[in-house]
Amino acid sequence: MTSTFQNRDIISITDFSREEILHLCGVGKRMYELEKSGRRNSLRDVLKYRTLSYMFYEPSTRTRTSFNTAMRELGGRYDGFSGTEGTSVMKNETVRDTVTMMCANHFDVIVMRHPLDGSLQWAADVANVPVINGGDGKNEHPTQALLDVLTLYLLNGGDLDGLRVGFGGDLSHGRTVRSLSLALSHFDRITIRWAAEDFLGMPKDLEQLLAARGVRVLRDATVVEVMRNVDFYYMTRPQLERMPGVTQKDILGIMKRYRIDLDKMQGISARVLHPLPVNSEIAEIDYRVYFTPAQAFFAQAEFGIFTRKALLHEMLGQGGYQGFDSRLPAGLEMGNNRMARGIRGVKQQSMFIDKIYNGTVIDHLAEGTLRAVDAVLDLVCRGHSCTTAVIEEKQNPFIKTNLPELTERDLKQIALISPEPTVNYIKDGKVTEKFVYLLCRNTNCISRTIMEDVPPKFYADGDEIRCRYCRRPYTIRSRKASLEEVRDFQGGLPADILH
Repeated sequence: MTSTFQNRDIISITDFSREEILHLCGVGKRMYELEKSGRRNSLRDVLKYRTLSYMFYEPSTRTRTSFNTAMRELGGRYDGFSGTEGTSVMKNETVRDTVTMMCANHFDVIVMRHPLDGSLQWAADVANVPVINGGDGKNEHPTQALLDVLTLYLLNGGDLDGLRVGFGGDLSHGRTVRSLSLALSHFDRITIRWAAEDFLGMPKDLEQLLAARGVRVLRDATVVEVMRNVDFYYMTRPQLERMPGVTQKDILGIMKRYRIDLDKMQGISARVLHPLPVNSEIAEIDYRVYFTPAQAFFAQAEFGIFTRKALLHEMLGQGGYQGFDSRLPAGLEMGNNRMARGIRGVKQQSMFIDKIYNGTVIDHLAEGTLRAVDAVLDLVCRGHSCTTAVIEEKQNPFIKTNLPELTERDLKQIALISPEPTVNYIKDGKVTEKFVYLLCRNTNCISRTIMEDVPPKFYADGDEIRCRYCRRPYTIRSRKASLEEVRDFQGGLPADILH
């Protein structure tokens, strides 16, 4: 047991070091050995007084039940929900409030799955007990990656360097491929090969990130070509639930060339993995492959129990507990996404304040978005008359209003319609504050959801800016912000996701 994992949030596989992954593989191997030697119950008292909360906003079989099994076999208890029906989520309760209530109910750890990218980082920010990511949108699934790595570790004689892994199926919409490939990037001489339609292919941002981490990523024309050149082939199901407008029939047509069947397995020694479930109608793996020596995905599923036992053992096995603190953590109210712009002087200010003495000017709106922005602000209904809410329709439209300040929801609604608006607050005829409002461009990021009230935040990752929640890169495109203003903004960001 090590204190490295004690009360630690498990949000992204990139938060782990090589040594930490190998440590968990070692503990997972020990759990495997206890099971196979008939000593499953030898650790029954380790988590005797601990309780796990599962919060599954999306369906799950393996992740939820394997965490429950792991907790039970370590002597702990579990409770929670699977599906939002029957919970206060149906009454529009936010993630923040639901997570806080779970902490108030004296759970020691939360395992959560949610459809929005970045939702688990937000949950971890809110909670005062450790949070484990059971899958956030199409972003990450770190414990799936850890069990996949344990599978490779056990099936490859305890060696993770020099592995050749193939990916197939849906590389674009699923989170397992992203998490496993990032986990493998901690090791040396890793080669990843893949074959898929462009629509289902490896995301460009992931390829670039892997290349920066020294992983060799190759695209082949056929599944057979991939399988002939790898030790393990990792198949995934098409994530239809994340493909608006795409039908099962469409996917059946796409997958004909890429499904795994006995013909493609001829002369192939690669072991076939799959995070499961297999879509029985699409049958990305033909059922006859299940009965061949290549099939390793049911062993992989059991390794998930050993992985999660190892993780919970290391996180909670030290004794003690976190008492509930009803106060929300400092810093949750405000984001760090307001890029300050210089106020250039009275002459330039006069362009904005010639018809307004106290109020707000929203400038640099995208062409054609003016009326939509005006509609979401609904200024007249909020008590701000047309004479003071002046709308200028031209190439670079802007809105003038006597509304003294915009709320966070106002700013998000504007940025969702017209990215990177410039906001000027005016008092006594002078601009007192001027900033560009930045909002993550990942359309599935929780920071873009109006009702969740997540304060947008960014951090500096070398020369890149990334969203704190979904960790996607962000490029500032404001036409008016100077290079110096952009540099000053980036220089003021935390240099680590953990801060």
